[in-house]
Amino acid sequence: MNRRLLSKLFHFRCIHNVSRKKSTNISSQGTVKLAHSIYQNEEKGTDKTGVIVMHGLMGSSNNWRSLSKVLCETGRKVIAVDARNHGESPHSEHMNYFLMSNDVLRLMDELGEERVNLIGHSMGGKVFMTLALTHPERVESLVVVDVAPKPRPASVTPTTSSYLQSMLKVSSSLCDMTPNSLSQARKHADNILQETVQDVSIRQFLITNLIHKDGRFRWRVNLDSVINNMSDLGDFPIFNQQFTQPTLFVGGQRSDYILTSDIPRIQELFPKAEVKHIENAGHWVHAENPQEFLKAVKTFLQENDNRRH
Repeated sequence: MNRRLLSKLFHFRCIHNVSRKKSTNISSQGTVKLAHSIYQNEEKGTDKTGVIVMHGLMGSSNNWRSLSKVLCETGRKVIAVDARNHGESPHSEHMNYFLMSNDVLRLMDELGEERVNLIGHSMGGKVFMTLALTHPERVESLVVVDVAPKPRPASVTPTTSSYLQSMLKVSSSLCDMTPNSLSQARKHADNILQETVQDVSIRQFLITNLIHKDGRFRWRVNLDSVINNMSDLGDFPIFNQQFTQPTLFVGGQRSDYILTSDIPRIQELFPKAEVKHIENAGHWVHAENPQEFLKAVKTFLQENDNRRH
């Protein structure tokens, strides 16, 4: 979320062959062609297994730009994706974790990535858990960021729904006015969101989705689809199979998304799972304490490399 903080914490010599791909293609099989950015440092090579990163609900690959640059310095290709209905990826009325994991498989096939490491935050973590459990042969290792393999408590859903309804209210009000600039439109949106979203950082995070396109101000995320599929997004599929490759669950110490009571189910599905909580961080672990988060992830990936060799 706090990209300014991240840019202060990390200095990069250059952007190493970062390419941005976007698409409006939806296949007859129901998968979408995901927009994505590729980060790689040719000087350090890409001899290690690549990484695919996915953001959480209402986010985009831009949230992971700074961290992706750091990870590619370890000699890996890093592919940061926009989930369907988010960022620059195509919109679809259908949205569940099986469809979204198949979107990633399609991207892997298109890029020639036979096997990858996966890092997913929140919604992205559920997508990648689904992918790892259904296609374990395509996954080298898995990092799940601040989410557990379970439905979210019912008490959380109304809060999320209220955020989405406020965003719809913003859309409606923007149809009745003509802001002079994107900054003015975002200020207007912030005033409306304050009615239901008291946390300033969450409002700022949501407002990054407001863009100017085709002569109008609109939300980049497909609000209608997210709202209509919220029951599936808040849930998590039931699995009997296991993913037996190395797995790391990284939670925020101030977050309640990964509880002690969740560990038995985590270990049941992911028997090689390690659970780690990062201090001074809430749900957006990677943005609130990026240094400790990166230390944990880089150590995990390196240890997995060492085991393979």
